[in-house]
Amino acid sequence: MVLAMALISCIPGGEVAYGSPLFVAGWGALAVISLAVMVRRRLYRRMALFLFHLAFIVILAGALATHLWGTSQSLHLRVGQTDFVGKIPVTLVDFRVEYYPGTQAPSDFVSTLEIDGSPAVVAMNRVASAKGYRFYQSSYDSDGAGSVMTVTHDPIGIAVTYCGYVLLFAGMLLLASRHFRGFRVGRVALLALAIAAGGAERAHASPPETLPADVAAGFCSLSVCHGGRVVPLSSLARDFTRRLTGSSTYRGLSAEQVMTGWLFYYDSWKSERCIKIKSADSRRALGIDGRFAAMADFVDPIEGYRLAESGHQDANEQFSLVSQAAAGSLWRLFPVAAPDGSMVWYSPVDGLPDSLTAEQWTVTRHSLNYLAELSAQKRWNEMDDAIDKIARYQHRVAAGALPGRAQTVAERWFVGMGGEIAAPAAMMICGLLLFFCPRRRVAYLAVAVAVGWVALLLLADYVGTGRVPMANGPETMLWLSLFALLSGLCTSRRQPLMLPLGLIVGSLALLVSAIGLRSPQLSPLMPVLRSPLLSVHVLCVMVAYALLALIALCCAGWLCGRRQLIFMARAMLCPAVCMLAAGIFVGAVWANESWGRYWGWDPKEVWALITMLVYCVPLHGGMVRFVRHDRGFAIWNLVAFVCVLMTYFGVNFILGGLHSYA
Repeated sequence: MVLAMALISCIPGGEVAYGSPLFVAGWGALAVISLAVMVRRRLYRRMALFLFHLAFIVILAGALATHLWGTSQSLHLRVGQTDFVGKIPVTLVDFRVEYYPGTQAPSDFVSTLEIDGSPAVVAMNRVASAKGYRFYQSSYDSDGAGSVMTVTHDPIGIAVTYCGYVLLFAGMLLLASRHFRGFRVGRVALLALAIAAGGAERAHASPPETLPADVAAGFCSLSVCHGGRVVPLSSLARDFTRRLTGSSTYRGLSAEQVMTGWLFYYDSWKSERCIKIKSADSRRALGIDGRFAAMADFVDPIEGYRLAESGHQDANEQFSLVSQAAAGSLWRLFPVAAPDGSMVWYSPVDGLPDSLTAEQWTVTRHSLNYLAELSAQKRWNEMDDAIDKIARYQHRVAAGALPGRAQTVAERWFVGMGGEIAAPAAMMICGLLLFFCPRRRVAYLAVAVAVGWVALLLLADYVGTGRVPMANGPETMLWLSLFALLSGLCTSRRQPLMLPLGLIVGSLALLVSAIGLRSPQLSPLMPVLRSPLLSVHVLCVMVAYALLALIALCCAGWLCGRRQLIFMARAMLCPAVCMLAAGIFVGAVWANESWGRYWGWDPKEVWALITMLVYCVPLHGGMVRFVRHDRGFAIWNLVAFVCVLMTYFGVNFILGGLHSYA
């Protein structure tokens, strides 16, 4: 079944095979064989394992019920229109788009319905139910006067499947209560859940003209609407500079100086070769030598415009960014209270509402022009005073929508540290020294622990700013780094070599995150990702991946002669598989509450299931002779880690799908 799923996931359009009679028969045979083995081995005498295995059979039974009797249809209604779902009349009373506070970025889509005479509300991650039918928000009309919903009818399949989930989590709790007794890895998940609750410098010529570093930093302390939330302008400057140049600095200039340079000194920047081009197609279009197609090069805005006009997507976004920065549309610095009580942020070139007072209109339209005059005359003290006036205006109009002082300090701290290679490099060096030089363990242990905790504090501070960062690959890699460090620190007392392994895994994850953050996503968070189940789903999966990475390193160490590491690898395997299973099925519940189906055979879902099944094999050493001995166990887990890499990276870059953002 694992090989079949892996093959089908790589075939374009092959997902139809998952519902074929042959594939359904394969799952049925697997369930029957599993049940027979459970009875033969009298697994019912060991309640935790019995519940854990019985859960998968019940989940498969629920999937079969959904396949045979479940239905799904699309329902399109205009405001005031009535249609029938079965024999139930459904009327769309109202539809509205809700926005992030202080922005015009959609945060939710809400349909107010009347279902069989009773009021109901359907929104993203909010389902309405009536007489066995479930209504999910899926789309809406462009004029805002119509809504498209998915309506499912699967009372038997959902009930049976959710019973399987309950059995699964009950079995996991019983296993955890026994397995984590005296073992500190169990504290990793608890600590993690507690945390969740609470361009390259150029050597030629002088750089283009810009503001002094202190003035630019003062200007970027203002708040701005960016990425669906209100943040310090320094955060936007960081993302802008990284997207443009591939680095958080450019020719010795800070991100704040780069971004303000495009606003106040456009003539000095318009011929600057600062747009980093990575695409091989774009490079060929510019006539750059193909031998260097894998390397990045810089172009000026005119060349970037030519590439954008030719349809090159990477250059199109970068040229759009510099155009918005120079024209002023990127600078949404000025809040205005909307009639419904929400706060909308405007740039100086946006169309302004008629309800503005004369003061608001003047501040919004002319503040940046006045700052430009002061910068041209290099009157820095007066410019600082003008910036302070804008800050006071923001606090007077939108005090409730502005980030707090602690959040601002934490985010600016992260902005200053997040893109650097120094932290992961230091962690890697300490980890390697500690691993290969055990005689000097005490000295290196102190340094490694200090570096590890500094990294944890950095990540925890970023978690406390705005939304929980779990919406894309670089953000989830931060969590992987966090859990790897926690695992190493929590287990180092029993096995000192676990600390260097945790540092190595954490440094690699942090490095991948830093590379990803060099090309940040500037669009706001999708409404469907604003679910509390997302946090639980990502946390469970990241804990599992961190543990599986440590297991792979322990097995590699065992093969290299560090025999004591195999005990830790075996001890971490059961928690890792349990956390991965929990993450998969919490994700299924989230999908059912958001899209109306708990399993869609998306490539990421398929490969997560493959990974879980592959890692279940070494848990059954009593039945699989190869993994019973240490050598076979180590080899299997090293090879199995390829499934983790495929699930996290391979699906994103090769197969795509709904989860490609993660």
